[in-house]
Amino acid sequence: MKRNLFRIGLLVLLMGTLCLPLFAGGQGEARKGPVTVTYWTAYPELQAVVEKIGKAYSEQNPSVSVNSVLFPQRAMNEKVAVALPAGEAADLVDFACFEIFPYYAMGYISAPPADVVAYLKDSFPPFTLVSGTSPDDGKQFTIPYYVSLKEMFYNTDYFAEAGLKGTPQTIDEQMEYAVKLTKRDGSGNITRVGLDLRLSGGGFGTAQKYWTQVMVPYAAKPLEKVGDKWRAGYANKAGYDGLQYYMDAVYKYKVESHEAKSDAEGFGLGVSAMFQRESWVVSYLRDNAPHINYDVFLMPKGPADWGTVGNTQSVSVPTSSKVKREAWDFTKFLMSPEMQVLIYADSGWQALNIKANYAPLYKESPALEKFMDALDVPGRTIYDYENIVPIMEIHSKMADRLMAAFKRPELATNRAELERAVNRIAEETNQILDEYDLLAK
Repeated sequence: MKRNLFRIGLLVLLMGTLCLPLFAGGQGEARKGPVTVTYWTAYPELQAVVEKIGKAYSEQNPSVSVNSVLFPQRAMNEKVAVALPAGEAADLVDFACFEIFPYYAMGYISAPPADVVAYLKDSFPPFTLVSGTSPDDGKQFTIPYYVSLKEMFYNTDYFAEAGLKGTPQTIDEQMEYAVKLTKRDGSGNITRVGLDLRLSGGGFGTAQKYWTQVMVPYAAKPLEKVGDKWRAGYANKAGYDGLQYYMDAVYKYKVESHEAKSDAEGFGLGVSAMFQRESWVVSYLRDNAPHINYDVFLMPKGPADWGTVGNTQSVSVPTSSKVKREAWDFTKFLMSPEMQVLIYADSGWQALNIKANYAPLYKESPALEKFMDALDVPGRTIYDYENIVPIMEIHSKMADRLMAAFKRPELATNRAELERAVNRIAEETNQILDEYDLLAK
């Protein structure tokens, strides 16, 4: 590896009396006296529910307490990047599988013990196990316990007001809907965004939404595998058409605006009619915008593909942890059916244990059922990130270049310049791959 891990990281209801005995084998002897298991996350809704679960666990295991700590997203990335190599990280780190993989590759993450892996195989969907498996040694290197599936939220009142029946099935129909949903003032300024495309934001998240929104429908791949190496898979017509869709939305059809409030906050304020996000928005709207009437539909089909991005979120135990035995045991508690239901109910993040009964949640929040049903739709693909060391750097750099491109109105009408812009982003992707000896020649 030609770059150190620090740079990668910087870019980069139901409380049953479940009692899980501490397991034996490979993780040290049980300790006498009090033990504290620390848990780091960047999601406020997860921090709150893990704190609740930790108290339930301590009732069953009085000698163990759980300390759930919240960091802002970028601060979390920086904290992990510095603390893991220094041996000062938490006992449990809540990161996406692809985010934690580089640290496993460098030896900073412990592979789960056999009984935890056996529990996973018995209770979790196979695709999540693939996401948490190292391509280098074939081992499960982290524990999946919720999924970040992307689908479309829409304001049902706005749809009714515009006379729209049903939901868009294709990305072309989605643009047609957006045109009818957009509102402007007397000066032509957008007062209601028809389609929030996430034109700005932080880190790789902007590239993630772009990947889901247009790269998947046009079958443009952020990375394509050639043999045992990789190259950018979007310096082609599919990739050009994807960027054209965004430019048309902003500058031709004018259904999106750089000035408008975006994301869940904008949707909760009634600023946008449609936007792409994960299931946690259900709890966000419940707590912050209960007046908004909404529903969810699957990401629309494109001319070449139909799917979404559903990166698997995980919890990992660093090799530096002094309480691995207790950390792994608490992880099993998190993965239990009872706690998975609680996670989905309280946080909105999409739980994964297939043996849990989520049905009671659907009466109050029907959208949660739609997200769960979306995990298994015939003919539709769920994409996840590749487990390669520079993956965060690749998508973060892509996000930076895309956000700059979105602010260039000339790209909407100058196809040659648009293609050059996409090619330059792809060249940077290939350059990063080459620096890690991962570029397919």
